[in-house]
Amino acid sequence: MRLSRHLCKQHIGWHLKKLWANQSIKKIEDSQAEKRLLEKGIPVVRAEDVLQESYREQHKFEKVEVVGFKPPPIAFDNTHPNWHDRVLLTYKDNNVLLEGLKQAKILTNTVELTEGLPKSRAIESNKEIERRVKEIILSSHVFDAEQQKLPKLKDPERPAWNFPRVYGITQPRVIKLLLSNLLQLIENTSDLELVKNRFVIDDAHFSYSFEKYGKLMQFELKGDTLLTSKSPLSPVTDQPTKELELPDIFPIEPTITLNEENVYTVRQIYPINIQFAKSHPHTIFIPHVETDVKNIFEEPVTDEQIFGRSLLKTFTVAASYAKEKFGDVKILPKPVTVQCVHTNGHLFHFGVFQLNTLDLEDSGVKNVWYQTNRIPLFESCGYKVGKPVLEGYNREVMHILTSFYNNV
Repeated sequence: MRLSRHLCKQHIGWHLKKLWANQSIKKIEDSQAEKRLLEKGIPVVRAEDVLQESYREQHKFEKVEVVGFKPPPIAFDNTHPNWHDRVLLTYKDNNVLLEGLKQAKILTNTVELTEGLPKSRAIESNKEIERRVKEIILSSHVFDAEQQKLPKLKDPERPAWNFPRVYGITQPRVIKLLLSNLLQLIENTSDLELVKNRFVIDDAHFSYSFEKYGKLMQFELKGDTLLTSKSPLSPVTDQPTKELELPDIFPIEPTITLNEENVYTVRQIYPINIQFAKSHPHTIFIPHVETDVKNIFEEPVTDEQIFGRSLLKTFTVAASYAKEKFGDVKILPKPVTVQCVHTNGHLFHFGVFQLNTLDLEDSGVKNVWYQTNRIPLFESCGYKVGKPVLEGYNREVMHILTSFYNNV
């Protein structure tokens, strides 16, 4: 018969069956390994015996470090080395208080004497400075080259509607560019001797722990931009505060919405060496990134909660500095004053805090807080009909910033 293509084909299924049939009857050859090990006095143990608990108890195995293998993650339970049975209540950068400013005043033993900021030296501006401020606003909001995917747009009236994704400059970059350029402009237009006494620090970490209501608390926050000075700010007021009452938020607990943690380290941190000539805190600049700062109940962050965040951050800076400078004291020998600028790149909130006492349960001596409402730097800034447009520039913000920088 003539060979053809079909006759030359091999049946793969038949070959596999044949291979399995041959391998199933294959005898395992004795490698003599067990005999040679026993001749050299090396014990041979069955694998089943090693798995027995009694064998593992008799023979303790040493841990071998293998290069390239990552250790298992540490569990955040009572096996953690920093586990404590006592709960720590913490406040961090992304927190907001439920009752906002009222709750922050109760936690920090703080009162407001008057509305608005204390009197400061008036600073005159000219058209050239206003022109440069407008250029800074446009460069940070419109002209920067960063193109990142921005957060999703949401319409409360149509929550299921998907808007097209928008690309542009992210809010953290807008805030950083705006504040750094405004600070540089203020330095260039201020007295040289004053500028020599100032110092700017970025990403400093502050931590202050204390006890109140029989509970352990710790404020652990980041000073994104901190302006320090060669000499501390002068006290704002010497008015007695004994007769002033703290806000009442009953039946709400003053510690509500603080984080409860069992894995923690209690620490007091003021990140600048007190021996450094320009170690005194002057003004803290707080960015408000709306995608990071959230309410635990998924509600929109209110103005009152933003005011409370400003107060707690400023208190943490002042208290950690006072603890480092004066030690374990209750009533401070000299008040500590720190200024605050809180912004999302569009709205600015200004505050001044005077720390009189570290005894946060003393009803006699209280700390003092001054603040403004949120002030818009402009009405709108962006492209209109293909052109960059800035509308409604508000010079009040720059006046307050300049006066803050020049305060001594």
